[in-house]
Amino acid sequence: MEIRQLITFQKVAELESFSRAGHELGYSQSTVTVQIKALENELGTLLFDRFGKNVKITADGKLLLKYVENIMNQINSLKGTLGNESARTHTLHIGTLDSLCMFTLTEILKLLREHHPEYHIKITRGSPSELTEMMEKNEVDIIYILDALYYNVHWKRVIEKKEPCIFVCGPQNPILKKDDIKLSELVKEPFYLTEADDNYQFALAQYLAFQNLSIDPVLEVGSTEVISKMIHETGGCSFLPYFAIKEHLESNYLSRIPVKNFHIDMFHQVIYMENKWVTGEMLEFIRIAKATLL
Repeated sequence: MEIRQLITFQKVAELESFSRAGHELGYSQSTVTVQIKALENELGTLLFDRFGKNVKITADGKLLLKYVENIMNQINSLKGTLGNESARTHTLHIGTLDSLCMFTLTEILKLLREHHPEYHIKITRGSPSELTEMMEKNEVDIIYILDALYYNVHWKRVIEKKEPCIFVCGPQNPILKKDDIKLSELVKEPFYLTEADDNYQFALAQYLAFQNLSIDPVLEVGSTEVISKMIHETGGCSFLPYFAIKEHLESNYLSRIPVKNFHIDMFHQVIYMENKWVTGEMLEFIRIAKATLL
């Protein structure tokens, strides 16, 4: 059963003529006849009595007509709703990291809220691997992550910005007085780190392992603010993405530890699936994220 068959049936019932119905709908009379016959065969009943060129709707036809009228009203209502901006529910489901929620994403969401107070935004947090899996299952609309660059032909990466990860300590830490700080010496210092499964901590562990080095942290905690306070007040070092401690560096609350021939970069990335229907809400998030990050 097709919508066009129901429309044809409704028009024949209105005009009581196959030929006049075909003329108004732009069909030949034979096309109208074929559509009505197909509908009757599918429903297993006679919808019209034929008397030469005249047709009369049957009792079953009248019953079907009531259903068709309801169906067409629903279709017309749906068309009106889809075309009516004020009737839409503006939703956006973003997958991101805890650390980004605390810093850069907050500013993006603030601007998004200012420009579009009608948006309903849902945030789901997870690791980069968890978020990309949710994106591929269409459980989130778009993801914003900080990670190494990975490529997938089915992903659409719309933002890519390099973010250095650095060693930091309190400004009074004696290690800053050394002219040439070697990585092999630095790892012997007390370290306060975020959890080991954070992507930048994993990258650091891999980098150190390649050189037969490792760090045994004295404290692991998810909060960069706790870490910043600890290394400022009690000494020790940490390894964090620059954006998370930028203000502390600018205010001299923390200091960067210059390590010769060392760098690890992560990348801010906003990604959605290539075949994803890109909504206006997604486009607005991307626009504001680009203005904020790039």
